[in-house]
Amino acid sequence: MTTATDTVATPTTTALVHISSLVTNDPSLGEGPLGLIQDAAVVIDGDRIAWVGETSKAPATDNRVDAAGRAAIPGFVDSHSHLVFAGDRTEEFNARMSGRAYSAGGIRTTVAATRAASNNVLNANVARYVVEALHQGTTTLEIKSGYGLTSEDEARALSIAAAHTDEVTFLGAHIVAPEF
Repeated sequence: MTTATDTVATPTTTALVHISSLVTNDPSLGEGPLGLIQDAAVVIDGDRIAWVGETSKAPATDNRVDAAGRAAIPGFVDSHSHLVFAGDRTEEFNARMSGRAYSAGGIRTTVAATRAASNNVLNANVARYVVEALHQGTTTLEIKSGYGLTSEDEARALSIAAAHTDEVTFLGAHIVAPEF
């Protein structure tokens, strides 16, 4: 009888071929400062990129996936996000974007709503924002605290953030807390 520990997984290689334009960010690999390769291929070995170049020069692999002329760019690394919050500052954002003065509560509005929100609400919000970021090409997401303004609320924010990313940063106070 064979058990799961008796079998060794064989790494699988996959070639993603016929990428119309591949941005490598390495000028030695392609044209210009972005290292652009036309009709490109990327070979993935397990969880690593093993090779990039023109499709016509791609090495043999276990699998081939045709990108059908789609472009490929590196993922976005978001190194500054505050996703653990509640409240809505849409009116204030719209006013600022249209050059109008705004008199909404600013960060204090978000602080009050965040403090009042349950962990479940905050966790659901973060989960929704993370999925949206991933769908838009973010590959690494750092989440900062900052909308609690008390030790307890900041610790709560960090705990919620840590459930969604390994990249978590304490950012204690955007403003002086209203109680001070």
